[in-house]
Amino acid sequence: MEISDLKIFSAVAQSGSITLAANKLHRVPSNVSTRIQKLESSLNQTLFIRENNRLRISSAGESLLEYATKIIALAEQAVLQFDEPTPRGTLRIGSMEAVAATYLSQYLTPFHQQWPDVKLNVKTLHTDGLVSDVINGDIDLALVANPKDYPGLNTRLVIKEPMVLVSSVNTMQLKNMNGPIKLLGFAQGCYYRKCLIAWADSQNLNYDMHEIQSYHSLLNCISAGMGIGIVPKSLLDQYHNKSNIQTHNLPTELKYTQTYLIWRNDNHAASLKAFIRLFKKKPSI
Repeated sequence: MEISDLKIFSAVAQSGSITLAANKLHRVPSNVSTRIQKLESSLNQTLFIRENNRLRISSAGESLLEYATKIIALAEQAVLQFDEPTPRGTLRIGSMEAVAATYLSQYLTPFHQQWPDVKLNVKTLHTDGLVSDVINGDIDLALVANPKDYPGLNTRLVIKEPMVLVSSVNTMQLKNMNGPIKLLGFAQGCYYRKCLIAWADSQNLNYDMHEIQSYHSLLNCISAGMGIGIVPKSLLDQYHNKSNIQTHNLPTELKYTQTYLIWRNDNHAASLKAFIRLFKKKPSI
């Protein structure tokens, strides 16, 4: 059963005539008659009673007409949902925690002000998890760090900023000669954690990785002298106790981070397009 069959059936039911329905649908009467017979055959039901050159809808036809009316209306609504340029519904946004804590509000605020009827769902996670969620369709778009090229994903560079290696101001040297140095990082899949391990390996350090659940906690632990870490400079700038933290130089290949907006190239929702349009300016360091 096709929606076009239901539209033909509905037109015949409303007009009570094959000829009148054919004129309304811009079809030849023989085509309309054939489609009605096909529909009756597929349902094994008589949909119209033929009498005196006129069609009278049967009880089975009355039942089908109720469903046909609803199905046609839903189909038209679905088309409008994608053709309608006005954002609506729910927009599911993913972001790294560091970006959510520093930059995200400058995009969420104007979007909500312009499109208050769109429900915004925000999820924070590490880069690898966010990429997976976008690919699987669990979220509509995400802000992630230095993603690889993935088939079916669009990417747009939106933020460039320095990274800083941080320790307590009381840390005299990064190498702990009495034991392994403590690296403080976010969960596996986090780009900044990968950078921290890459730096430690390049320095031939003996280290232990300690996983922290949030960047606020991470900076508190670093301030207390519990270890070292890597964070975006914008996050450190907002930290209330940054006077207790000192920064260290990073090699060129680790010195900057690039945040990308990613989304599936088959997602054409109006709310998604409206959010992407907020990222107009080319980012600069």
